[in-house]
Amino acid sequence: MLKKDEKKFSASNEIDQKKLIYYDILHSEANAIREQDKLVVRSLFHNFSQKELTVGIGFQRAYGSILSGDYFDSIKLPDGQLMFVFADISGHGLPAYTTLIRLRAAITLAVKEVKKNEDVEIDPKSIVKDISVKFTDIMDESNSDDFACIIFVFITADGEKYNLRIFNRSMLFPFALKRRSGKELEIVNLNYSHEGWEPERGVVLGNNFYYLLAKEYYELPECSYSINKGDSLLFYSDGISEAHNKDDSEEFGEKRIESVLMYHEGLFPQVIVEELFREVYTFIGGADKQIDDMTAVLIEFPDTDLK
Repeated sequence: MLKKDEKKFSASNEIDQKKLIYYDILHSEANAIREQDKLVVRSLFHNFSQKELTVGIGFQRAYGSILSGDYFDSIKLPDGQLMFVFADISGHGLPAYTTLIRLRAAITLAVKEVKKNEDVEIDPKSIVKDISVKFTDIMDESNSDDFACIIFVFITADGEKYNLRIFNRSMLFPFALKRRSGKELEIVNLNYSHEGWEPERGVVLGNNFYYLLAKEYYELPECSYSINKGDSLLFYSDGISEAHNKDDSEEFGEKRIESVLMYHEGLFPQVIVEELFREVYTFIGGADKQIDDMTAVLIEFPDTDLK
């Protein structure tokens, strides 16, 4: 017959076992969802404008986390445009993932409404505003103080180039890898002003910011950019650029990202992304030192000779 203390230990052990089983199930489901997302993103890029946009995808949760708030997706619109979404949700773990699900719901609802009215000309700005309104309403109904930094990129093929309409809600802009005939690769950090380019950002999405800013909250600054055949874009979360070294004295930074892109030019996008993550882990001292989610998506734009 078990003594009182032994019964407590047995009950506690049983609870721990149930927690471990729940953890394993949740971890497996999260991995399955992430892998499915990667397949969906790749398949949509592969079918864009009768050409295959090669894409490299890297994603790692903060060490010890089951769930993540980093998010990316690509959605084919009825008029042939491709909408690429890249987001970083505040916080970590389950709260961040819950906010991510709310963002996905807002995007799904907004796109569904667009697809119901296929005869109506699609206005990217209207779609982004609709997503912003829906997401803010969902967050308000949930009494959540969390928020999301998001960049929306609408891509259209135009002869020898791809035109991009960009709406940025306080997210990092990508790096552009520009290939010049007879010259070495030029890397343009779109977070800074360049000739013919001025980065414009709106505020982050979240109901607290809505109450604070009122009408200004829904203002949507727009940027336009063009990518030529053979060029690439690297989207990345701040978990990469803000990763700290072993003694916490320095960030990985944008210059190191640029160096990785330059050093490994010509390789397949997936290989370049994997090398980027390897460099980050070397810098911080190993995967167990990763304190934030890290996500990177490298899109290579092919020849756009359309039939």
